[in-house]
Amino acid sequence: MQTHQASCHCGGVEFEFTTDLSAPMECNCSFCVRRGAIFHRVEDNDVVVKRGEDLLTRYGNREFSDHFFCSRCGIHCFTRINFSGTTFHNVNLRCAQDIDVASLSPQMFDGANEL
Repeated sequence: MQTHQASCHCGGVEFEFTTDLSAPMECNCSFCVRRGAIFHRVEDNDVVVKRGEDLLTRYGNREFSDHFFCSRCGIHCFTRINFSGTTFHNVNLRCAQDIDVASLSPQMFDGANEL
């Protein structure tokens, strides 16, 4: 497990998350395809917003997910999922300064058909 520092583009929102990077993923739903994020599931308590929580804007088109974006620069930081009584975050790995996303091999989640 490693703690990663992350931020939106303008730096208004800073957060950190702790994970092992064992299962990066992409999703092919209409929303995820348009934003191009690579995600990783992180336990709810392992994501900490360090600065700019007041800048986070929520968008959600499903009853189980809330997507959080910086209201200044529009960058998607993470999604909070509450599914079947379990809460976790899907963190946008492209926001982390120390992760080379080109070196990852994300699995595809078939959100276009499973959601």
